[in-house]
Amino acid sequence: MTREDSQPAPPEERSPNWLRVAEVVLGLLTVATSVVVLASPTYGTAKLVLLLTTALGFSAARMIAAGSIRARLESIEGLGLAGGGLLALAIVIVVVALPGASLQTLVLLLAASLIIQGIGRMLAAAGRGYPRWVRGSALATGAVTVLLAGIALLVRGIALDTLLVLLSVVVLFNGIEMVVSGLRPSNRRQLTLLKLILFSAFYGLVMVNWIDLYGSAAPAYHIWVIMTCMAPFGVLIVFQGLKDWQLALSLGLLVSLMNDLGYYFMGDLLFGFHVSLVPWLGNQLGFRGTEVLFTFQGGFFTFPVTSILMGASVYARIAVVALILYHWWKSPTQVESKV
Repeated sequence: MTREDSQPAPPEERSPNWLRVAEVVLGLLTVATSVVVLASPTYGTAKLVLLLTTALGFSAARMIAAGSIRARLESIEGLGLAGGGLLALAIVIVVVALPGASLQTLVLLLAASLIIQGIGRMLAAAGRGYPRWVRGSALATGAVTVLLAGIALLVRGIALDTLLVLLSVVVLFNGIEMVVSGLRPSNRRQLTLLKLILFSAFYGLVMVNWIDLYGSAAPAYHIWVIMTCMAPFGVLIVFQGLKDWQLALSLGLLVSLMNDLGYYFMGDLLFGFHVSLVPWLGNQLGFRGTEVLFTFQGGFFTFPVTSILMGASVYARIAVVALILYHWWKSPTQVESKV
């Protein structure tokens, strides 16, 4: 543990635990909803607008909660943040309450809500006592949000589908920033772990799925996929020794979860597969019972993988990953960043 790790964070930096948990949960819901919108162009514009409205509601709720905490400290930024969140939430409620309005009007209202939330992110960057990287993240996210939502609001002639994609991308970035803000690593060790988690999510969603969507004819294919998920984290064992095998295992399992739960999300988003995502996700989560999803190809052995078996595997991996990463987040380790 370095001297930096042992120094306590300033009091202003410590948000209530309930707020940090809420930021993470709302951020994950926002990311998931925006990904569904991006990956589901066949759902119909009206349904996608409703999904996007839901995601913006999550973001506005986070803005109100964060602003209320700061307002208790007699912070002008907090009052502005809470007020902006209430205004953004009011616009979201208007969108929900006006189903008869034109979709173009509803999307423009959502863009206005995003601009308000972007300004709120920039206002949050003015908060004192937060680490520089937290303020920088909020400022960058807010600026990009205002810029892209402003384009959607002010530039005429953009197709409705294009507007939805543009706003969904903005909401996705906001959701990621919410998760990072909620986790808010307080030392170099936690910052390194957060980087590893983000890399694992990207690697599983994009890199492994890119291969998995097209390369399933290889011999012993599923053994090969498992090794591909685990391979990058062998570096931890090479440099840190076997004492860090639990961390390497949890990150590899996180990659496999991103692969199994993001497979057709990435297929629809990147390659135009147009798979119905809700029924497919139900299969992955065990809701189809003994229905066989695929045959596990292990080279010298094979076996049928049913929906309930896949669901049990998913839930078990979530539990293992959550427990191990929580332990490493809270406990001192030798994994540190040079940055």
